[in-house]
Amino acid sequence: MPNLFCKIHRLKAQGWTWDVFLSELETIYAGGIDEKTLKSHYRQPHKRATTHTQQLIETLHKQCFPSPFPADAEALMRIYNNLVGCQKHSTKEVDVADLRVFLNAELERQPLPLMRSARLYWLLANTYFDCLGELRHRGRRGALLEFQRQAVQHYQQSIALIEQHNQLNLEGRVSEFVLYKVRQNILACYLNAVEPERREYDQQVLTYLAHSDFLAQSQKVLEQEPYLWVVARNGLRFGSLMKNDGVCKQFFDLLVKSSGHFENLTYRPLGYPAIGESKEFDWACKQGLNT
Repeated sequence: MPNLFCKIHRLKAQGWTWDVFLSELETIYAGGIDEKTLKSHYRQPHKRATTHTQQLIETLHKQCFPSPFPADAEALMRIYNNLVGCQKHSTKEVDVADLRVFLNAELERQPLPLMRSARLYWLLANTYFDCLGELRHRGRRGALLEFQRQAVQHYQQSIALIEQHNQLNLEGRVSEFVLYKVRQNILACYLNAVEPERREYDQQVLTYLAHSDFLAQSQKVLEQEPYLWVVARNGLRFGSLMKNDGVCKQFFDLLVKSSGHFENLTYRPLGYPAIGESKEFDWACKQGLNT
């Protein structure tokens, strides 16, 4: 996230005409993308892109919206993601533990630049967060709670540093969407500690949703980037989990605002099931979302 639909909207929202958009694509690859294809992706969250189109939009998006974090910290995050994504890596658990040793030592070398510290805390949090599902599966409750605590703590530290950076307005503000992604990971720390079928009854999950600013921050993101339909869909999902009709209505309206396709509850955007076919939205659907 954001997906191709959202990236095209974000690029277009810079004030580009379609001619400017097409010419920018031409600078990356002679021939670019034909206007009809570009506009269809702009209008349809369900449309699957060719590899060529995907790569061109991704490249242009990275040029126009580069990571706010230092290159070395971003590189380390990519190395970690490749490590945990490699199914054949036999020493993964030990290597991740070694990475934690390095990150803790590096973060003790204060003061570090705010955005470098923020990304390293985010990465350190990921090394705990990514273990939660396996610890739950193994029934290791004590380790699960400790890893959850560590992940939440480090994500919160990352948020605090990013917000400090924004208050000082150093080298440009970090977008609300970036902060949303960290907050989403904190929520996922509570969700992933519980079996999916128990989440709507889990007090820790419900308390966090009720008392955190996650849903308010989701609305703030959508005020700035109303085409981010996954953010609106998540808000609807958690409103349904909370059995809160007002939250469901609010985020369903925001979802339809992102694309009119979502008014149809059987509509399937790329990579996601239809709302009307997903158990996560059962309660919300029973309230008559689109009536």
